[in-house]
Amino acid sequence: MSRFQIHSNNSDDEILREDDGHDELLVDIKPPFVLLDEEDPLLLAVDGHQQDGAPAATTTTRVPHLDETGISRLPFKCPVGGCQERCCLFMLATHVSYDHSALPVESLWPNEPRSVLLDPSVTADEPPRCHMLCLLGGRIRGLGDGKQRDKLPFALISSKYSLHGAERIVLWVTGPDAGGEHRQRYSMEAGRNESSRLLLYAVAFSGQIVPLHANQDAEEIHRRGAGLVIPVQQLERLINSRTKLLEVCVHFH
Repeated sequence: MSRFQIHSNNSDDEILREDDGHDELLVDIKPPFVLLDEEDPLLLAVDGHQQDGAPAATTTTRVPHLDETGISRLPFKCPVGGCQERCCLFMLATHVSYDHSALPVESLWPNEPRSVLLDPSVTADEPPRCHMLCLLGGRIRGLGDGKQRDKLPFALISSKYSLHGAERIVLWVTGPDAGGEHRQRYSMEAGRNESSRLLLYAVAFSGQIVPLHANQDAEEIHRRGAGLVIPVQQLERLINSRTKLLEVCVHFH
């Protein structure tokens, strides 16, 4: 899978400089990136991909400030199942870290994958479960502080519902909504990751996140085609035969 990296363009050209009669070997180091506007030094995201030993192709993208986006600041219900706490964008990561400390919190960059093992043995009447909170960098400025500064929170959710007597597991990602074509896109794969299998993952989904303010209901997610749907009859071929856990991998575009 492709990975997201920060690259500094260090030159391999060596130069000699005379200083007080002594030759000093120096390395000519170029700046890690060039500002788009020297009068307005904005944070830049640098996305590099390197394959087969070829030089990395680097592109720079201006990262908008939160005030320049249409992301809602209104409070919403905590996405962790059973929690009734009303959160806002600025406090969600802190709330999850302290009040749901058992939940994995992962910092990542676009195109950097994260995997989690989850137990699919839930009943249709249980509230949706949250399995991981991802803090995505390189997409926003002016949000939060400390380790969570400038990172957008996205939660991986699962739930089960029954349709015409057949149960289905639905997995989706919910997070801040920038609206329309600016809504964050992601891909999700689920299945067993074993060397004996031809395919790395068995089922996959790619699309837009579900906004935090939207209805987090499995049947509604399925109806809108906004998540990965797995019939329970298919689970036995996807879960690990020993642990009975399902491996889910998520990466953001």
